[in-house]
Amino acid sequence: MKNIIAFIKDLPRQWKAETPKLAKWIRNAAATITAVVPTAWLTFQGMGITLPGWFVNNVGYITLASLIITGLAGTKEKKNG
Repeated sequence: MKNIIAFIKDLPRQWKAETPKLAKWIRNAAATITAVVPTAWLTFQGMGITLPGWFVNNVGYITLASLIITGLAGTKEKKNG
């Protein structure tokens, strides 16, 4: 429990720190997936296009995982030295 509290207290410092290029790339890719997957699902569903069952059954999980990755990648600080 102490680790969780320490992590939450440390979030503002990490959020303000410079983000490494790899973390920015991962963050941007995950944010794109977070936006595109549910939008595509709703669009195709509205058009009557059948999507694979694995995709339809996991849209929420894919979106949630991408959202969590977006948040975590945005809190990675650059190490000096």
